[in-house]
Amino acid sequence: MSLLLRLLVLISMALAAPAALAQERERIVFSVISTEQTEAVEALWMPFVQAMEEETGLDVELVSAIDYAGVIEAMRFGQVDVGWFSNLSGLQAIRLADAEVFAKTLYPGGQEGYRSVILVRNDSPLQTLDDLLVCDGSLSFALGDPNSTSGTLVPLAYIFAPRGIDPQSCFAQVTNANHEQTALAVANGFVDAGTNNTTNLDRLAQTRPEALAGMRILWSSPLIQTDPIIWRRDLPEEIKSEIFSFFLTYGFRGDAEQRTREQAVLETLFLGGFLPATDEHLLPIRRLELMRDLAETQASEALEEGERAARLEQIELALRELAVEERRVAVRELAADMTEARTRLATDEAGASADITRLVAEFLAAQPRIEVERRIRRATTGEITRGLLGLGAGLTLFAVMMIRSRPPRFGPSRLLSDRLIDAAIWSGLFGLLIWSFWPAEMFKFPLLGTNAPRMGEYIAGFFQLDLDGWEVYARQTLITVQIALWGTVVAVIAAIPFGLMASRNIAPVWIVQPVRRLMDAFRAINELVVAAIFVAAVGLGPFAGVMALALHTTGVLAKLFSEAVEAIDDGPVEGVRATGAGPMNEVVWGVIPQVIPLWASYALYRFESNTRAATILGLIGAGGIGQVLIQNIRSFEYGKTATILLIIIAAVTAVDLISQMLRKRLV
Repeated sequence: MSLLLRLLVLISMALAAPAALAQERERIVFSVISTEQTEAVEALWMPFVQAMEEETGLDVELVSAIDYAGVIEAMRFGQVDVGWFSNLSGLQAIRLADAEVFAKTLYPGGQEGYRSVILVRNDSPLQTLDDLLVCDGSLSFALGDPNSTSGTLVPLAYIFAPRGIDPQSCFAQVTNANHEQTALAVANGFVDAGTNNTTNLDRLAQTRPEALAGMRILWSSPLIQTDPIIWRRDLPEEIKSEIFSFFLTYGFRGDAEQRTREQAVLETLFLGGFLPATDEHLLPIRRLELMRDLAETQASEALEEGERAARLEQIELALRELAVEERRVAVRELAADMTEARTRLATDEAGASADITRLVAEFLAAQPRIEVERRIRRATTGEITRGLLGLGAGLTLFAVMMIRSRPPRFGPSRLLSDRLIDAAIWSGLFGLLIWSFWPAEMFKFPLLGTNAPRMGEYIAGFFQLDLDGWEVYARQTLITVQIALWGTVVAVIAAIPFGLMASRNIAPVWIVQPVRRLMDAFRAINELVVAAIFVAAVGLGPFAGVMALALHTTGVLAKLFSEAVEAIDDGPVEGVRATGAGPMNEVVWGVIPQVIPLWASYALYRFESNTRAATILGLIGAGGIGQVLIQNIRSFEYGKTATILLIIIAAVTAVDLISQMLRKRLV
């Protein structure tokens, strides 16, 4: 016995050793917002992260995601500690995740800013913004992520909001993607114009010069400050000190060989280093937000005048408060610059005096001003017209049906109430169809035939397989299947008690109804939304996908399980009851043996469905093949997309064959 105890102790020590070693180093998660292919971004940043580990003694985990909101929520709930954000997403992180700015990026040439741009093809007939903003529904447009500064906020603040234009109603189609995908969409002619920024254009000049050569800049914004580096405010001070020291010295420390090596890493990231910064770095972004809100409030057709006036007053107050903060920062910067200039008076009196005069003039000229066009768009009557047309068509059909449904003189009679109900149902349905014809764009149905060659051309691109990286895709697809497997197993375990409690012939009505409504809620929420919720608790990764599938599938299986229970033969249950057994024994021996085959069939079918559903959960960082798939589609990498799709089809087919075999064994 003592030998067994010793063996158990040795095994436990061996298992505990890796955990003990891991605890010796503090662990932080460093996130990078991906504006291009995730795998490329991670490869570029990995040398930087490895250097961070060596310098700080921290265990640094690198995560990359295309979804700004997911990273912000992950930081909010302690799943991300430090991150490179865009200005707008950084501002949202400060507001929502109790984060703060501690550094900002510097570009290779020393520039401290970049510009938002709108791109069009070289051969595009669009020459000016007025050409783009005709708003007749003939053009398509690509915006960035909703939390992107240059991709969304700046164009809205400087172009659309001041003119009272909603991009969704102005253009025939508005898409959202990262900067690389947007540029490729413009270059390939899939959209007429799209937002981007000068930093990404510099990157495209090296990575995709052929695409950049086919585009030109239609509009360029004023200078936008560089991106912030942000950490959680509640990080321990000693960790903050290590991270701060690393960022500010990276590329400028050690001997010449080390500096050269680190500068090369920065160049691959299109960076020149980092400078210290605070939350004041984002004051211009707050002004852009308020400019956008002011213009949109003035142009809104949905607001009553009283509500509009109240909102405008709030925005004006926020602008005045912001102006005070901006002036305080400007005064502090002016004082520092003038102090430096005055120290040179002794050696360069004329030059220093000129600098002081120039600094004061620049300070006065740079005071915040609000210049927003005040245009109110005229109300459209399109919805009213379509509604009246649908109502008229419905009433016409109602009258016709009432006349046609009148019984013949010698035929069987019908109640007037039945005739009225039938006519109202059919005429109402017809009226709704007429009313929905234009919003649903059913008038485009003939285009399916007219533009069939275009669809064929698009599909033809998928027949040129690009097998590079298929091992990565296969590995990610396997993770997707594993997510689906565990999600289904957890759902089956949870659905059994819920299914029994939702069965009318098993549970009382005061239990059945609440449980059924709860299961309705589980089924109603899309897996992507549920996965985003779990990311807040468990961080980015496959486990969030498992729980999202489990929650949704529990609602589905509980409904199916309860319906199977309600359809059982009562004979076996009554037989068990006749022996004097209690309610629990009735369920175990009278109900479950009858429904086990059907329950197993339902569970296996949901496993197949979950395998398909899990492929999209990667879109929000919940693991699997989804993120890679959608990125390749948006990047027009049809060969790689075809390879991924073939791997997914093979995986789903294998799951289906295994499920069929298991169903035959269980039924």
